[in-house]
Amino acid sequence: MYKLTVTGTVQGVGFRPFVYRVSKALSLRGYVRNTGNGSVEILIDKNPEKLISVMKKECPPFAHIEKIKVEKINRNPPEDFFIWKSTEGTGEISLPPPDIAICDNCLEELFDSRDRRFSYPFISCTNCGPRFSVTKQLPFDRANTSFSEFPLCEECTFEYQEMTDRRYYAQSIACGECGPDYMILGRNERGIKAIQKVARFIDSGKIVAIKGYGGYHIACLVDRSVVERLREMLKRPQQPFAVMVRDIEKAKQIAEIDELNAKEIQSFIRPIMVVKKRQGVDFSAVAPGLDTIGIILPYAPLHHLLYHFLHADVVVMTSANMPGEPMYIDEKVSRLPVDAILSHNLEIVNRVDDSVIKIVNERRLIIRRSRGFVPSSLNVDLDIKAIAVGAELYNSITAIKNKKAVISQYIGNTGNYRTFKEFFMKAVDHLMSLIRVDNLDVIFSDFHPQYNTSIFAEKYSKKMDCKLVKVQHHFAHAMSVMAEKEMERAIAIAVDGAGYGFDGNSWGGEVLLLDFENGDFRRLGHIEGIQLIGGDLATRFPLRILFSIIYGKTKSWDVLEPYETYLRAGESFDIFSAQMDKHVATPIATSAGRYMDAISAMLELCFERTYEGEPAMKLEAIAKNSESYYKPDIKTRKEISRFSSPCVEEDLRMEDGRVKILEVSGVICDSLERYLAGEPKGELAFQMIDYLAKGLGEIATKMARKYCADIVMSGGVVYNSYFTEIIERLSEEDGISVFTPEQVPCGDNGISFGQIYSGKYLERM
Repeated sequence: MYKLTVTGTVQGVGFRPFVYRVSKALSLRGYVRNTGNGSVEILIDKNPEKLISVMKKECPPFAHIEKIKVEKINRNPPEDFFIWKSTEGTGEISLPPPDIAICDNCLEELFDSRDRRFSYPFISCTNCGPRFSVTKQLPFDRANTSFSEFPLCEECTFEYQEMTDRRYYAQSIACGECGPDYMILGRNERGIKAIQKVARFIDSGKIVAIKGYGGYHIACLVDRSVVERLREMLKRPQQPFAVMVRDIEKAKQIAEIDELNAKEIQSFIRPIMVVKKRQGVDFSAVAPGLDTIGIILPYAPLHHLLYHFLHADVVVMTSANMPGEPMYIDEKVSRLPVDAILSHNLEIVNRVDDSVIKIVNERRLIIRRSRGFVPSSLNVDLDIKAIAVGAELYNSITAIKNKKAVISQYIGNTGNYRTFKEFFMKAVDHLMSLIRVDNLDVIFSDFHPQYNTSIFAEKYSKKMDCKLVKVQHHFAHAMSVMAEKEMERAIAIAVDGAGYGFDGNSWGGEVLLLDFENGDFRRLGHIEGIQLIGGDLATRFPLRILFSIIYGKTKSWDVLEPYETYLRAGESFDIFSAQMDKHVATPIATSAGRYMDAISAMLELCFERTYEGEPAMKLEAIAKNSESYYKPDIKTRKEISRFSSPCVEEDLRMEDGRVKILEVSGVICDSLERYLAGEPKGELAFQMIDYLAKGLGEIATKMARKYCADIVMSGGVVYNSYFTEIIERLSEEDGISVFTPEQVPCGDNGISFGQIYSGKYLERM
């Protein structure tokens, strides 16, 4: 007898029925069953090579085989081939699949009046439907999901047991007789009539909350008056809302969707795609001040049913939550003053928001990694059992065991109490249970001592009796790319809003060296330091940053007199100058994000940041491709630059060295004069982005040649299309390869994955 252990995405995707049919066709005797660690165990009496060959060539569309382990054992075979009851398991990590968009077969049945699941909003099969969002524990059997509350009716039971049926051993199947259903809370409408009424509500201008796979969304028309009411309700005065569009053809009418965008937006992940608005199409109410819009296509049966009744082709479809808080998954949604709530009676076990993707210079960049991706694993050559708790904003968690890293769903702002207590802590427990880790070797956190995640990691390390390692934020950004690309040496451009630096200042416009083989970690360059008047107040009100740059360079603010009208009550340039002169609450930041903020204020685009990245996004929106204007002004200065590690375990040794500084104050002063003289905003915006990109790119390419290394780029500024394209073009001209992450987010949502890679340093200690 031969025992085969198959790991990968092999539960909840029709893999056991597939193995059963193939084994019967090959006249094999034995069994197939799920194990508690997410793998599939197969016992056969002969021909393992033939079965393996067929499995690799013909496995179900959403299954993914990572590894097949074959053992020869002494055991009498059964008389036939069976699907056996699942067992507890240990060892290899293998996980339930992500939630999968409705397949074409189910979509056809949904609108076939002769089918018994006609108009049933929870139609699914082995190839589609909710998975991760309903999983309580492994193995992925119905009994371990929230579908266990809905025993199968006679007809569903027959399909479940019939090996020729598409729903054979499909754990999430149901029908109108035995499964969950929709209802309007507080009203008497249920089922398709409730869905039809909600569609009428939306068409009439009402705002409704709708419970989906992984949480509640809010839906409404894109009309300005309706969207303004939604903004007031959610306290989001400027934040762009995603829109759901009837189909790909309608999407192409409102946005520039090329082949790469079309492929992503129609994939089973069904992400929100950030794409350019078409000329002449007005979505200023939905995405004010931006030239892009987030578009998603229907992915759940409910969405297709809604559009069957809707007259509107485009509706707002945004997560139902207040700023900074997690999306609602239960009756707490009733706190929102919406006009109606369309709910269902299937428990959401795991929140899972829509994923967000942007194509930049023909590369996929993930902004938010959640539904459709989670909980798929990534191979990382680290033999440790560890968990990384990520950054504060855009948080995710990563766990690793047996050289497989599993990244959690997008969690969000852990500085918010509800997000931290109700989402983050539950996600840690669930991830630990999925990978079946009782004891850890190490826990990784951000180097910032005041993050909730960092404080949690200190307590958790004591509880688990394991090592605590604090990872510097921008080294973690770099390592997220290196881990994905399996690199041990790189020059990194790490560009974002802020991260706590080893020198105690805020970093964010960095060129770093990471060399694990030689234990060499350096800060090779960064942008000029900018004083933040009032600290965090400056990140909220960018005029403070612009003032600090101009006054810091010229010791005068006369040129800024036209901007006095934008000061808030109680503010004055006199007060700002006094703060700077006395060094009162003016911390230093070498941040590319703050540089973008200053330019945005200078061009009168944004004077209050109401959501993360707002000033920079509005700057990109008005930039017009033009000729370069400024040559990088790069100075060399002696300062702390060499570090014994990218992280802090017990002690960190630091040494001085020669560091390249990209000066920014001079070009901002000059650009301000040009702007006040009447030069076009669009050209100035591009030229200032171009200056930043070419300056950091020049430092990085020189260092890449010096250290014989490729370049990696990460951080929120990498989402800027102009910035990234300019650096890639500059590097390619010098014959140097540039890598950005494709499987993990560029921004802080990917930090936890980078933290895990610090284990490379620990291995060599």
